[in-house]
Amino acid sequence: MPDIASKLFPNVTTIIIQLLSTGVLLLVFKKYLWVPVQNYFAKRAEFIEGTVDEAKDMNEKARALMEESEEQARQAAVQYREIVNLAKEDALKTKATIQEQANQEYKAKLDQARREIEAEKAQAKAAMKQEIVEVAIDVATKVMNKEMDTKTNKALVEDFVEEVVN
Repeated sequence: MPDIASKLFPNVTTIIIQLLSTGVLLLVFKKYLWVPVQNYFAKRAEFIEGTVDEAKDMNEKARALMEESEEQARQAAVQYREIVNLAKEDALKTKATIQEQANQEYKAKLDQARREIEAEKAQAKAAMKQEIVEVAIDVATKVMNKEMDTKTNKALVEDFVEEVVN
């Protein structure tokens, strides 16, 4: 059984040699590799943090630009609506002005036509009165020159009516 026991339990000198060689490896590792590895990991962590911070900054800038562009779009839409409303108001004012001018011109022409018609009526009446007066004078002159009988009076009146009608 000593064979089995020696095989089951390790040799003490082997354990000590293995512990010493592990210690030497740890010391060499700590002396020559520990600081460079830690520096490498620190630089790598700084690079990653820098990249993450840069990505956050870019994301914030993009969000700010997006909000700014949305605000500009809203302002442009408001200005567009204002411009359209102003154009509509101007068009309505222009339309009203044109309609008012047309109405004034219509009224002026209508008044002018009425005045012309009234003047022509007055002129026609005056001419008619003059004509009637002349005819009446002619008839009176003829009546005075002729004898006064009913036949002649009737004929003169008929002639007078004929002249007035025509």
